[in-house]
Amino acid sequence: MIYFATYMVRRICLFSEDMASFFRGITPKYIILTGCLFTLLFAFFSNEVYHPDEHFQILEYAHMKLFGTPTPEHLPWEYLLQMRPGIQPFVAWAVGKGLLAAGLYSPFAVVFVLQLLSGALSVAVLLFFYRTVRDELEDEKTRCWFLLLGFFLWFLAYLHVHFNAEMISGNLLLLLAALTMRCRRAAGRREFGWGVLLGMTAGLTFAVRFQMGFALLGYGIWLLVFLRRWKLYAGMVPGVLAMLTLGLLADRWLYGEWTLTPVNYLCENILNENMLKFGTSPWWYYFTEPFTEGGYVYGPLALVAAVWFFWRRPRHVVTWMLVPFLLVHFFLGHKELRFFFPALFFAPWFIVLMFRELPRRWFGARVWRYVLGVLVAVNAGIMGYCLAQPRPEICFYKMMQEYCRGKKEVVALGLVPTGVGYGYIEDILEPGRIVEIRFYMPRNLRPLCFDTQEELEAAVPALQAPDRQLMVLSHCWWLDTELSLPLKKVPWRPYPDWLVRCFNFNDWTRFGARYMGVWEVEPTAAAAPEAV
Repeated sequence: MIYFATYMVRRICLFSEDMASFFRGITPKYIILTGCLFTLLFAFFSNEVYHPDEHFQILEYAHMKLFGTPTPEHLPWEYLLQMRPGIQPFVAWAVGKGLLAAGLYSPFAVVFVLQLLSGALSVAVLLFFYRTVRDELEDEKTRCWFLLLGFFLWFLAYLHVHFNAEMISGNLLLLLAALTMRCRRAAGRREFGWGVLLGMTAGLTFAVRFQMGFALLGYGIWLLVFLRRWKLYAGMVPGVLAMLTLGLLADRWLYGEWTLTPVNYLCENILNENMLKFGTSPWWYYFTEPFTEGGYVYGPLALVAAVWFFWRRPRHVVTWMLVPFLLVHFFLGHKELRFFFPALFFAPWFIVLMFRELPRRWFGARVWRYVLGVLVAVNAGIMGYCLAQPRPEICFYKMMQEYCRGKKEVVALGLVPTGVGYGYIEDILEPGRIVEIRFYMPRNLRPLCFDTQEELEAAVPALQAPDRQLMVLSHCWWLDTELSLPLKKVPWRPYPDWLVRCFNFNDWTRFGARYMGVWEVEPTAAAAPEAV
């Protein structure tokens, strides 16, 4: 990756007055091959989740179906209210089932396969969309820029491999747009078949993420206004119904009873305003947040390009998809930038179309080449950071998997306010409700939480046994100074060994370990005759 970034910067900074020299020797096929390799690299190293929903609404559900834990009362509140779709948990369950049958199961193997599948879907849809708009891009230089942005714009490279509802539905919406553009070119041929295909894609998009219904509403109005083909509409009906039936069956599998999850979602999150319990933001949130989370250049660039596209092409199907989808989220009280992620998949197309129409004289100065070179270097640096900087909790789970391997039983002690690293306190439905994290928990580990330090200390003598290892886990990394137990610290770092060995100046890597304090309880007395 460093070589590729250095090469691209050198090419950008040294190209002549016309851009042709920059792309000399660089073809779309070369970019596609390199992009596929980078996607595979991200799937392999990015063994984590972007948002907790990616874990709690998919992985924990799949784990419950595989092993019976966590039990429903220890799942997030959305499960008890039956408001999350079951399609993605079913896919995760199927992957886990296959790995178990092959004797290769581990939580990290499941995540890797899911991210590989998500990356493959992202690449396939991106290339399908590229083939759809290829003629519109006109020349090979513009096509190369589209592919470079589609594969290597840092937030797209990072998000392409994440198996969550925003990413999957965003890919499906991009696919729906591409299919619709191809359908228009078909000039009335096989309209019913096109309708079935469009209906299945639209139905699956909604079944994966219900909020996409706002985009599909705009899409449906566009069909009625600009594409009046009754055979097409007739074909869409069975296509949509087939995917909604698939979603209904997946929900039946997940919850064990028939339920209408879209209705439950609408009632609980919108009508009952449960989503507002996670915080509210002002209407201008989506104009300011791209600067901080998307980068001070890349996020605003995507936003400006989208607004430019909507203004220049008000009758385009993509405009009618995205404008209602984006506007509705402006009026919702609870806002998160990830809600806009489905629109990000269109960003490379918006950007190249915008810059293609800008006057060439604006970019004739040599300084622009160096600005572009810096942007490429920064983009590559962020990509490298995303690969090299794992989330501390994932490193903690890997460390605990290794620690528990070969031991008969490990009991993890902790305090309710700080937890034991495998759960959190949720107050949505009832105060003090504990949600468990079983997906990453070793099978021979048993967590025990106590309300006070005194209760924890008093329970230790009865829990000690020759074949049982007691541990204390706490997000309070200084807890060992407050307990009167004989504790031995278990050192761990959420960084690779080479980074600690070569770049640990002033021992800065010690701060990452403060995510979770880990201690062994040393034996102090004879083991109790019976386990508690």
